[in-house]
Amino acid sequence: MNYNFEPPLTLKHGAILKNRIVMAPTTLDSSFYDGHISKDEVDYYALRSGGPGMIIVEAAYINDLGKGFPGQISIANDTLIPSLSKLAHAITDNGSKAVLQLHHAGRLTNHQLLNDAQPVAPSAIADPNGGELPRALTALEIEQTIEDYGQAVRRAILAGFSGIEIHGANRFLPQQFFSQQANHRTDKWGDKFAFPIALITRISEVVKKYASEDFIIGYRLSPEETYKDGYHYTEAIELAQKLTENGLLDYIHLSQFSAVGTPFVDQNVKRPLVTMFKEALPKDVALITVGGVRNAQQVTEALEAGADLVAMGIQLIIEPKWVEKHAAGEESAVRYVLSPTDYETLRIPEPAVRMWLEGALKEFVRFAKDEK
Repeated sequence: MNYNFEPPLTLKHGAILKNRIVMAPTTLDSSFYDGHISKDEVDYYALRSGGPGMIIVEAAYINDLGKGFPGQISIANDTLIPSLSKLAHAITDNGSKAVLQLHHAGRLTNHQLLNDAQPVAPSAIADPNGGELPRALTALEIEQTIEDYGQAVRRAILAGFSGIEIHGANRFLPQQFFSQQANHRTDKWGDKFAFPIALITRISEVVKKYASEDFIIGYRLSPEETYKDGYHYTEAIELAQKLTENGLLDYIHLSQFSAVGTPFVDQNVKRPLVTMFKEALPKDVALITVGGVRNAQQVTEALEAGADLVAMGIQLIIEPKWVEKHAAGEESAVRYVLSPTDYETLRIPEPAVRMWLEGALKEFVRFAKDEK
């Protein structure tokens, strides 16, 4: 069969993706205590490279206050570049673009992960879902945080990554600045667009100085917030428009539960969010959607709804050769069910098994032992 995800795609600044499949960032919790990449992580990504046109490597924290979970990758200092380089080349040597997701947890962390430091945020307001009370960043600290993102981009370039993605979704720091629930500042950083735009502007300056013209810059955002005083999807669309109006971004990445999902809050709206975002964005800015995609039919539906690229997470954990098997006409050999006896063959690190596959994401994984 000929699939609509097989043709290549050229991004705004010239990077050529060999197909429309993206490997979504999937947290492995498998780095060393200081954020250095482990061999398990390199092996995991190497096995999955070569098939997807682009692989987005999981969140790497950009400074010491940004760490959000144990075993997280760090890009907070130059000593990490050789370690990161092994990971970047394990992906690019097999023909996939390697994009590193840059992350700051903001208030979504705790003092234990921060060596007893208090979490930071735009304002001293705890997350609606609970957690420690953060302290408000000073204006000087905000400027330094933006510079820390810039330095992280420089390190990603030196390490050999094809691009970076700002993790502005899932209630992390950039989203906290954008959200009225989290940001009650009265200075210039109280403008919900100020921090995200400043980030992209600084990152673009670093890219122009250190990278080739086809270096990829992406931004991941959550289309809406579902709690009191959270932002509406129309505001997220406006943010996407603001971020792309100066021609600095290659893509917007929607973080969704369902790749073609409709709004949660405004349930009278039946149009997919991906369709509405695509209509609002410049034609030369690619749109990625993600959420529960497992098979070729779901990929096709997402592309037809307006996505330019479709990201797969759990499915590429279970089946690293999903793209290659479809290209070879071997769809019947695609693995959709996971057995614990496959963990070693699939190079899935033990912390990822414990924390995610058999932990937080267990209900989304089909295990052979549960099949009737």
